[in-house]
Amino acid sequence: MTPRHRALTILLVASAIVAGARAASGRAARPQSSAPPSGPVLLAPSGPKVRIGLTTDPVKVRVSADGGIVVRDPVRKQPIWKKKFDGGIYLVSEVSGGGEPGVIYRVQVASFVAKEQAETKKAEMETLLPGEKVLLVYNPDRRAWRVRVGEFLTREDASQLVQRLSEEGFNELWISDEGRTVGGRLRIRLVDERWRNFLTGYDRVLIQPARPSSLLRVDQNLYRGSLEGRVSKAGNLQLINELDMEDYLRGVVPNEMGPGVYPELQALKAQAVAARTYIVANLGLYSDDGYDVCDGPQCQVYKGAGTEHPLTNQAVDETRGFILTYDGRPINALYTSTCGGHTEDGQLIFPEEKGPYLKGVTCYPEVEAESRTVPGRSWIDPVTLEDGSPVNEEVTLLKTLGVVGAEALNRAYLLTPADTDEVERWSAFAFGLVGKIPAQGGLKGDAPQMHDLAGYFVRSLGWNEKLQLSLDEKDLPYLLAFKDRDDVPKEAQRPYAMLILEGILQPFRDNTLRPHYGPSRGLVLRSLYRILDYYSALGVVKATYRGWDGDKILLEVKQDVQTLPIKSDVSLYRSFRDVSYPAPILPLVLGDRVVCHTAHDGAIDYLKVIANQRGVSDDRYSSAYRWEQRYTRQELETLVSRRLNVGRLQDVEPTRRGVSGRVVEIKITGSKGTFVIRGFPIRTALGIRENLFTMDRTLAPDGQVDSFIFSGKGWGHGLGLCQVGAYGMALRGKSYEDILHHYYTGVDIVRRPQP
Repeated sequence: MTPRHRALTILLVASAIVAGARAASGRAARPQSSAPPSGPVLLAPSGPKVRIGLTTDPVKVRVSADGGIVVRDPVRKQPIWKKKFDGGIYLVSEVSGGGEPGVIYRVQVASFVAKEQAETKKAEMETLLPGEKVLLVYNPDRRAWRVRVGEFLTREDASQLVQRLSEEGFNELWISDEGRTVGGRLRIRLVDERWRNFLTGYDRVLIQPARPSSLLRVDQNLYRGSLEGRVSKAGNLQLINELDMEDYLRGVVPNEMGPGVYPELQALKAQAVAARTYIVANLGLYSDDGYDVCDGPQCQVYKGAGTEHPLTNQAVDETRGFILTYDGRPINALYTSTCGGHTEDGQLIFPEEKGPYLKGVTCYPEVEAESRTVPGRSWIDPVTLEDGSPVNEEVTLLKTLGVVGAEALNRAYLLTPADTDEVERWSAFAFGLVGKIPAQGGLKGDAPQMHDLAGYFVRSLGWNEKLQLSLDEKDLPYLLAFKDRDDVPKEAQRPYAMLILEGILQPFRDNTLRPHYGPSRGLVLRSLYRILDYYSALGVVKATYRGWDGDKILLEVKQDVQTLPIKSDVSLYRSFRDVSYPAPILPLVLGDRVVCHTAHDGAIDYLKVIANQRGVSDDRYSSAYRWEQRYTRQELETLVSRRLNVGRLQDVEPTRRGVSGRVVEIKITGSKGTFVIRGFPIRTALGIRENLFTMDRTLAPDGQVDSFIFSGKGWGHGLGLCQVGAYGMALRGKSYEDILHHYYTGVDIVRRPQP
């Protein structure tokens, strides 16, 4: 394709995209605003400027702003083409006289921190492989020199070199992919909202909002500061956001540690300090490409002003300027999402990370000092009803509400069939708590049957219209597909189905509804409990356990810490996997989630702890604390072959573990040889979340491995600050200083001098 044809093609593509964007802009623009929800758009200068490489389309990108934008040349800083673009503009990369952008593959044979060592290895490879291209590639993410060999257009061609090198005794090989330098003249073409275009004479342009108070919009993301658009050596369009460092952090912290999921200010402040330290220590990391750091997880995630949040803004503001240092220098403040109970020594994951502050530490609280056992009353005999489910907790709460008396705390009483008078008495009290009046006519006969109970509840709750709207006659055979469905009277079918759908009634474990069965007192009471729960009328409060003040418990409710006495005969429960068990004593660890009820005198008479099935680690709140990944042999072989040409995969064997138990070295055996992978690349090669794992295998009839099962903990590289662990520490009342000193060994927290 000639340069002219390529430019025309790009222009036509861009024009079509602009047309589509204009048609869609009315729909997409409505939920957007010119300012993020966090407050004013224009903030006071916050210190040094930083430059962030944004992830965008490599060929074209749209930029706009309320009030328009100005595009300037990089030399005289004068407006290009027009003084202002009111509706926004597309930037399109254009290459003339050079090759097409693409990917080349090389074989990485070694990685070194010291350039001298890399140069020695490069000379060795040039002697071993005369005629093959050998080069040093500096990896700014890891501050390491990679020795790479060859220049291939396909991964398969690179695999042939891997096979040759493995036969020479090299076993730590890796196929890398890189952008290809295109050569020729690099320029930026501008396309306006009317599809008119202008080819600039520059490979980069400067972009500012025409109105200083406005934010720049890149596609649908909002950014503070200014932008620079440039065409890279590979012919790709690169957008760079330049802004104040503190403003940058406002777009980092909520994306690295979501305030909606982890709403603990001290944890967010620790994250803010770590993120600020990272950018300070890594200024100029990608200087060859014109920016400091990228906006992705390999640096730290930055999504601009549209993601700012008041709580994370507060965390940034209250730690303004503070960074972490070791021996007076900013540290490389790595952090990980979930460490699985223990972090790792830095150099075992990334060989270049030898900083003494990146030492593996436990992610557990001082359990003895930060736990408490609460004694309760003695009624702990679990009562299981005729449908196979327990009822203790429900009866306890109904007693605290006054629906039943103390006689209900008796096993024999609960298992006795209910009579009509007591059902109507309990129902009148319970329905009165939600402003309902029992249905006129009540229940018929001396002892109600299940179908009578269903109709009575629905009439009393006033759900007749709900039945007609929510349930179609054609749905009933499907919803009531139980063994004795035909025994349900026709007039009771809709009430039965609705109460089952709402969780108020439940089928029996033998796949029956038993419409003519006389329910026990316990079963009736549990149904009333569920009705009150449906209307949020149980009077219980969800809270977080924060410790003790003398003989009173500290509970945090909606960020308000309350000091409450506990009754000596408090009813205690422990919930595990959504099933509650009565308990004579209740162990509590700081940060535990609890549910409680207080009596008229303000003392707690019911307390339930939601036991975390992941244990007591500070990062137990992460869904990735435990995980499992399964692969067939063929699936894992395909995954591994993207980086290593092992042939037919035969086995994977962990050969070394770090202080945390992480696998820091594995041996992969295939029909084409044995290969060793160390550190972080293990994750990539095996397609798993973390290096903290054990491995199981199943065998085929011929004795060969048939599948691999990886059972692990954590998510990330496992170094430095554990983000969810920081949240757990904050729940336990630890300050952001405590958190940072725990995860970064021997560091100082200092205010960075302003330039």
